[in-house]
Amino acid sequence: MINPEPGLAIWTLITFVILFFFLKKFAFGPIQNMIDQRRDSIEESIKAAEETRREAERMLAEYRESIAQAKHEAEEIIDRAHKVGESTKSEIVGLAREQAQKEVDGARDQIQRETRKAIQEIKDQVADLTILAAGKVTGKTMNREDHLRLVDEALAEVDFDQLGAGGQ
Repeated sequence: MINPEPGLAIWTLITFVILFFFLKKFAFGPIQNMIDQRRDSIEESIKAAEETRREAERMLAEYRESIAQAKHEAEEIIDRAHKVGESTKSEIVGLAREQAQKEVDGARDQIQRETRKAIQEIKDQVADLTILAAGKVTGKTMNREDHLRLVDEALAEVDFDQLGAGGQ
């Protein structure tokens, strides 16, 4: 089997210690530095990611607030549009009623004028017929005063209120 020799064990131990110091000086130090740098870089990335996440959350909150404000403004605009529409509708209906009333009043005035005109024509025809009938009954021609007196008497007997003009 294996015989341990003390000289070989000492040289192995010396070689191991020298190799350990070389590795520590030239290998373990740079490897440790790389590990420390990598750890620092990962920590920085985590911090940056966390900062980015906080910024994203803040922007999301602002976006949600902007959307809520836009919805509120849209509702206000719609409400104002409804109010303007209602007021415009009321104004148009009022103007239409006013115009209709003017047309009705105009028609009433026209009817009254036409009624007066018709009554005046009836008065004239009644006067002419009265003169003609009186001339035939009396057998004589009438002078202007007799004619006016007979017309006034005939007109006094006619009830113009029944004709709807009130005698005007």
